[in-house]
Amino acid sequence: MSQNSSLRVLVVDDEPLVRDMLKELLKDLGYDVVALASGGHSAIEKTNIYKPDVVCLDINMPDISGLDALASIKTISANIVVIMVTANNDVGTVQQAIRTGADGYIIKPFKSQDIDNAIRKALSKRQKS
Repeated sequence: MSQNSSLRVLVVDDEPLVRDMLKELLKDLGYDVVALASGGHSAIEKTNIYKPDVVCLDINMPDISGLDALASIKTISANIVVIMVTANNDVGTVQQAIRTGADGYIIKPFKSQDIDNAIRKALSKRQKS
């Protein structure tokens, strides 16, 4: 059994194909994908319900931005690791995400190892602090 299997993950992306692909990548890496969300409001709601350890969160979504959802998720629990997974590589947006509490930032397209590395790095930082 993988050490990742105890980590509960919420995947948030408004694109069904990306959401499903990310879910399968995470499952293949041994993570427990507990829920999927297609927007920011749903992400906040599912964070309250499922209490994930990790949230993989898109920035550009139709209802509220991933940055607004990030702020709300961190209010629910500052201990949730939030990895931004987005096509937006604007430096200002990356800096804003980090200031808002993002624990990692991955640019689409990505490899499964990118996701795993970002989650592990964020968790490692948490354990050291």
